[in-house]
Amino acid sequence: MTEADPASPSVSRTSSPGVPRPQVSIAISLLLVLISALFLAGLFYASRVPSVQTDIAIWVGAPPPEDESGSLSQVLFIMFTFTSPLVIAMMLSLVMSVWNKITRT
Repeated sequence: MTEADPASPSVSRTSSPGVPRPQVSIAISLLLVLISALFLAGLFYASRVPSVQTDIAIWVGAPPPEDESGSLSQVLFIMFTFTSPLVIAMMLSLVMSVWNKITRT
């Protein structure tokens, strides 16, 4: 028989019954939603920083805004950027430890 013969047994491309399919749990999907929401909140806050608005206006070709009184918002954004991963990790650690205590009893 040749390889193109339709009478030859075909190879199934689906997974075999013994191999488990990869699945995403609800906890992982909620974690991804939380991280993406915090990341997008940071991006939204960054878009309100005057120096970032000036850079975006220059990239787009629009005239930059005249107001440059945003040093406090720049400092807050930098502090948010550096501390948010640590805060997220601490919150997740706390939630997971509480969850483990609840499910053990």
